[in-house]
Amino acid sequence: MKKVRIGIIGIGEIGTTKHLTQLCRHSDEVEIAALCDILPERCEKAIKDFGLNAKIYTDYREICADASLDVIHVCTPNPLHKEMSILAMENGKHVYCEKPLALTWADAQEMMEVEKKTGKKLASGTQWRYNTAPMEMKRMFEAGEFGDVYYIRSSQLRPRRLPAYGVYTNKALNGGGVLMDGGPHSIDLPMWLTNNYEVATVRGVTFDKMKNFPDCNELGPWDPDNFDVEDTAMAMITMKNGMLIYVETAWVSNMLQEAPGIIASIAGNKAGADMVGPGFEEAVRVTREVDGKLTTETRIPEKKYNMWEYDMDRWVEAVTGDGEPAVNSYQAAVVTRVIEAIYESAETGKTIVFD
Repeated sequence: MKKVRIGIIGIGEIGTTKHLTQLCRHSDEVEIAALCDILPERCEKAIKDFGLNAKIYTDYREICADASLDVIHVCTPNPLHKEMSILAMENGKHVYCEKPLALTWADAQEMMEVEKKTGKKLASGTQWRYNTAPMEMKRMFEAGEFGDVYYIRSSQLRPRRLPAYGVYTNKALNGGGVLMDGGPHSIDLPMWLTNNYEVATVRGVTFDKMKNFPDCNELGPWDPDNFDVEDTAMAMITMKNGMLIYVETAWVSNMLQEAPGIIASIAGNKAGADMVGPGFEEAVRVTREVDGKLTTETRIPEKKYNMWEYDMDRWVEAVTGDGEPAVNSYQAAVVTRVIEAIYESAETGKTIVFD
């Protein structure tokens, strides 16, 4: 079988540690045939580090027009996602676009229209849902163990983990702050857990209280003078079926959550659960009534999941056959719409009502 030929735009941290690393696991099915970055030395280093035989581009328009490629991965700063993804699809490529899918709901809708018109597949990168604990909670939900789920809290409170190595703190170059980074994962997770992307209202607040405290950051110090985005955001999302989602996400916080990463707590009328240690989203603590007594037990599932591998395995299946991407464009577009609504609500102080 002929290998699917892939080009990657943006050979930075995500392009290398996530996309190149995972795609190289599928060398029998796909070939990384082209790399594109405004800094060609990044491409040269990746070719050497990963043992590739890939063409180097510095202009994304040229790599999108390369007729020998079947797939494009867009791993660039957020404001470039829409333009590059649309151009790639119009040139006959399937597209894996990093999160967030777009900066606005209107842009995301336009991307989905091009996806439909061209018949190409468009995926995005909120793979955090595919860790072991979320997968167990998803199984429990689909088995009816929670009963009627009416509340979910999604939390990512990093004590000091702002990605200072990129353009994350610059609104013009990143489109926003933590809502554009960890936010898509935190918003997507509870919706995916309950198969529910039908949003009724959004009420949100944002803060930039920590920008002048760059010390002790795990990923290096940032420049407070180049920091015009939010470092913390909270939102209440009411779904059309009445379920309430509370989201809290922060790059820098003087608070510690019980388990690292993005975690969720879920409440149903039969049982509830939350993600806990001992490791990185490996266990689920379940509270329910058993024989007339309220009991709490910690489950450590035997089946383990690696979010990076699961996500890319599904994507390779999608572009080499008839499979579907792990995260589809509609799910990613709804997340973008919610992020846009949080910003609007934070600015106006009003609840944003979806139609």
